[in-house]
Amino acid sequence: MTTTPSLLSAGLAILAALLYLVTAWRQVLNLDSGEQSQRKQIALMGAAALLAHGLAAYLPTQAGESSLGFYRVASLMFLSMGVISLIALIVRPLHTLLIVLFPLAALSILVATFAPDTSRPMDDLPAGILSHVSASIISFAVLALAVLQGLLVTLQSRQLRQHRSRGVIRKLPPLEAASALFFELTGAGFLILTVAIGTGVVFIEDLFGQHLVHKTVLTILAWALYGVLLLQYLRRGWRVQSAISVNLIAFALLVLGFFGSKLVLELLLPLAQ
Repeated sequence: MTTTPSLLSAGLAILAALLYLVTAWRQVLNLDSGEQSQRKQIALMGAAALLAHGLAAYLPTQAGESSLGFYRVASLMFLSMGVISLIALIVRPLHTLLIVLFPLAALSILVATFAPDTSRPMDDLPAGILSHVSASIISFAVLALAVLQGLLVTLQSRQLRQHRSRGVIRKLPPLEAASALFFELTGAGFLILTVAIGTGVVFIEDLFGQHLVHKTVLTILAWALYGVLLLQYLRRGWRVQSAISVNLIAFALLVLGFFGSKLVLELLLPLAQ
């Protein structure tokens, strides 16, 4: 379905993308100096980018063009990841993640705004369904941050084993703190995913219907893997690299569940027709 964004939506999307990119670049430059004043400025610019992103995503809903198409759901997930990261910066060292996250968020809002919508506009969702969708998006966002953090831990661990202490590796938090942050993000994402599954059971009538069964099964499998990961970590202090491997498998199942059918039904099949 092709829709033309309003001038305001288009302007906000472009502004958000520019602010994201400038913020990420400022963060790269700040890795060397680490000045506290620069960090505050970077946080304010990031907040402005997120605000513009949020408004650009919200305006179409006011025009009766709200949908849960592939691009728009991806945009909402990156928006959620950005908000969570910026809030977590108060207590946790997530600065390095912004360098990876913000350029992707910039791309997501531009594509969501200017690419043709892949799903039909939807009327107002019932409160129960909206709570399920919101919990699903937030859980995916937190678990995606855990994946990014896990990849950073893997890179940091490999660099330390090879006795390389120059470059970006010097600017990362201690490996023990980075590993703890990975498990914290995974645990938080698991709890929110549990809420998402619970609200789905309560508010979705045909959770195992033909159009939802694959998504439900894949999500439950991912949830079970996350549960095993966290249980083993709490009981035995599981090696972080083993946990990261299981985390990647579980997240891959979530991606297939969240986006697999959307990718096929909304993007691939229309191209084949």
